[in-house]
Amino acid sequence: MKYKNFFLIGLVLFVCLISFCFISVYGICKSDHYKAFSEDTNKSDIKSEELKNIYITTKIPVKTDAQIDFVNSHYDYVMTSALNTELREKIQGPKLLLYRSIQGTWTDFNQFDWAHINANENMFCHNMSQENPHSHNRILTIWSSWLMDGSDIVDKNASDALNHWINYYAVTASEQVYEYNYDGLFVDSAGHNLWTGAVYNLMPDDYSDKNWRDGRYRALEFIKYYFPDKIVVFNGLHSGNGAEHSLELTDGGMWETFAFRPSDSEYFGEEKWRRVIELIERNRENKLITLVSKKEHLTEDIQSRVFIIASYLLISNQNVSINMIDLDYDQNSTIYYFPEYEIYLGSPLNNYSIDNNGIYEKRFEKGIVLVNPGDTESYTYILDRKYEKVVPIGGGKLQENGLCEGFLTYEPVNIEVFLPPISGVILFEKTEYKHVTPGR
Repeated sequence: MKYKNFFLIGLVLFVCLISFCFISVYGICKSDHYKAFSEDTNKSDIKSEELKNIYITTKIPVKTDAQIDFVNSHYDYVMTSALNTELREKIQGPKLLLYRSIQGTWTDFNQFDWAHINANENMFCHNMSQENPHSHNRILTIWSSWLMDGSDIVDKNASDALNHWINYYAVTASEQVYEYNYDGLFVDSAGHNLWTGAVYNLMPDDYSDKNWRDGRYRALEFIKYYFPDKIVVFNGLHSGNGAEHSLELTDGGMWETFAFRPSDSEYFGEEKWRRVIELIERNRENKLITLVSKKEHLTEDIQSRVFIIASYLLISNQNVSINMIDLDYDQNSTIYYFPEYEIYLGSPLNNYSIDNNGIYEKRFEKGIVLVNPGDTESYTYILDRKYEKVVPIGGGKLQENGLCEGFLTYEPVNIEVFLPPISGVILFEKTEYKHVTPGR
């Protein structure tokens, strides 16, 4: 009997020990921990299309298969100037859009037939006050591209149609997209006015904002005609001057300078921030819109990153995508990824609201998003219960081996949260467990 009791006591202690180990390991798995984003993500961990709050766009420089595998499982839209069957076969997850600039052409780019373009002087914008006979008074941009005439368009059935810039652009780009079965066209540099600094202050002869804008309207509508069952998205919503109207003529647009000025990384200000948010709120149900935010030192600037993502979450849905770019890296050769892209708050419970202090709020099934877009005042926001605040760590440049190190941590918040100027907060309900896995 004595040995039997010892056996029973030992068995109980053994079961307790095993239970303790299990609980400890389980607790570690649930705690905030490092995890690198990679192409080896377990597919069973990938979120389904229904479990997403954040949709991502990138312009891809084709380098390695590991990067392409990562892009396939993490991004929703890819823009590329490359045109080949191999790339089309590899990019299977996101929508693949062909990048073609409508405003400038480069002699060393193999995107169009340069000899044909060069033979038609009417395709170019000119400034006759220049004393440069070798350039035929063409206007060169600060990006070393020739400024093309966005109003050079004739009837599509005209015998010389392909000798005019917009006709040639629409026909050639559509042939390329359909031949390689891309999902659509990204029309870059489709601003609805022309910044003098972009052309060394040499504006086209007889330029006016109205004529330039009206030319964009005609051009984008004409281009879309050649893509009846494909996506056409233009870059130029941020240019203003009636650019929002072009959403009606295409499938969507890009706002390339959200929140911060790329030239000096300074905040544009609350008024312009609000204008972007309201524009997207008006159009997000039936148009594709991409937000791009560019800033120096963005990888290390956690407050700015959370501000951008929190702002995006105010108006996000399946039609609105985002891309954050750290200007410390070469934009043309870098793919970016940040752990906050993995945040999932569940379905939104309402549209955003604004309190008396100008704080924007949006509630989701699993938490709240708060944004203070003001650039001078700080506020303390009183909460209805305990929450945990998201704090991203790491992220940034995607390595050639398909790794992008980063993870999310969570800080407890009791009843109130502090919002300094130009800041956002993403809060999960205290009882909600949020294990973050890379990928979708």
